[in-house]
Amino acid sequence: MFPLLKYTEGQVLEYFSRVTAEMVRASLRKERCDWFDLLNLLSPAAYPFMDEMRERARKARIRYYGKTVSVYAPLYIGNTCVNHCKYCDFRREHTGTVRRNLTMDEIRTEGEAIRAGGIDSLLIVAGEDPVVNSVEHLAEVGRMLKKMFSNLSLEVAPQSEEGYRELFRSGYESLTCFQETYDPVLYKEMHPAGPKSNYTWRLWTQLRAGKAGFRTLGCAFLLGLGPWRPEAASLGAHAFYLMKECYESKVQFAFPRFCKVEGGFVPPCEVDERDVDLMMLAFRIVFPQSCMTVSTREAPRFRDYIVQVAADNMSAGSRVTPGGYAVLEKEHASDVAQFTLTDRRTPAEVYAAIKANGQEVVYKNWDNRI
Repeated sequence: MFPLLKYTEGQVLEYFSRVTAEMVRASLRKERCDWFDLLNLLSPAAYPFMDEMRERARKARIRYYGKTVSVYAPLYIGNTCVNHCKYCDFRREHTGTVRRNLTMDEIRTEGEAIRAGGIDSLLIVAGEDPVVNSVEHLAEVGRMLKKMFSNLSLEVAPQSEEGYRELFRSGYESLTCFQETYDPVLYKEMHPAGPKSNYTWRLWTQLRAGKAGFRTLGCAFLLGLGPWRPEAASLGAHAFYLMKECYESKVQFAFPRFCKVEGGFVPPCEVDERDVDLMMLAFRIVFPQSCMTVSTREAPRFRDYIVQVAADNMSAGSRVTPGGYAVLEKEHASDVAQFTLTDRRTPAEVYAAIKANGQEVVYKNWDNRI
C-alpha cells in the first residue's frame, strides 16, 4: 500500500468486502468525494451501478474538458537499460531486443514524422540508462524538440529535484512515472536489481518533479502485477497526497494493463476490461479535474468509448520502439517494441473516430505565451 496510509492491505481488502449497495449510492450522491468514496466505487458492490457511474463520470468529464480529446504521441529515443524488471522487454538481460539509442539527427527525423501527423504534444520515453540518457542529454533533446512541439512530457528514469529543474528549464512541462506496484515486497520481486529496485526513490518521483515546477504529474501502476483493488486504493491515496503537496501541479492518471501475448510475460493477476472500465469511471468521479490517459494497450473500441465518459487524453499512431516512426522504415529494419500495441490505428483514423463521436480533437494543449 501507499506508505503514508495508516491502513494495511488486509484492512483495505476487508473494507472492500463490507461495502454495500447503499454505500455506493451514498458516494454517488456526494458532490465532493473522498478516499473512502473511491473505495466504495472500486468495490465489487459497485458493478451493478456502472450505468449510474458512467453518467456521473460523463458529467464530470464534460464539466472540466467539454467535448475535447487531447492527443499525443510517444517518442522512444533509446531502449538500453540497466534494470532487470521481470516483465519488460527492455530489461538488461533480455536477448530478444535490438538495442538502440537514437542520435540527435534521428530524434529530429522522428519528431518531424510525428509532427507531420498533426500531433503537437510529445512524450519522450527512454530506457533507464544513466550513461546515455543523462540529464544533460535529455535537456539537449528537450531544447531541440521544443522548437517543434508546444508540449513536451517525460517518461524516463527518476531524477533528483535539481535534475528536474534543469529538465523543466529545457522545455519539459509534464512527467509520467509508473510506480508499477505499491506493494514493496512484490516491487522487490519484480525489480531484483538495478537502480529501479529502489522502491522509495521511485515513489517520490512526482513529488520531486512537482517541487521543480512540472505542471502535470502522471501516476499509475501496472495492472496485472498484483491485485488491482489495493493498488488502485494506493494510487488514489498517492494522488490526494500530491494534490496537497504540489497544489500548483495537475495530477494525471493512466491505467496500463498487461495484455496476453504469446511467449510474453504472464501477469500474475489478470485484469479484465470491465475492471479497467470501473476503475476509470471511479477515478473520474472522485478526481473530476484530473487528467486521464487511456493506453494503446486497450482495444480501439474501448478507447473510443472511454474518452467519451472518463479519459480526456489518448495517443494516436503510437510506436513503442526507437525509430519506429521513420528511421526504421528508411533502414528497412524490424520494429522491436517494448510492449504489444492493441490499437494500431494511424493518427488520421484516431482523429476520425473521435470526430465521429461528436468530439473535437485537441492537438495543442499548452502555449508558453499564455
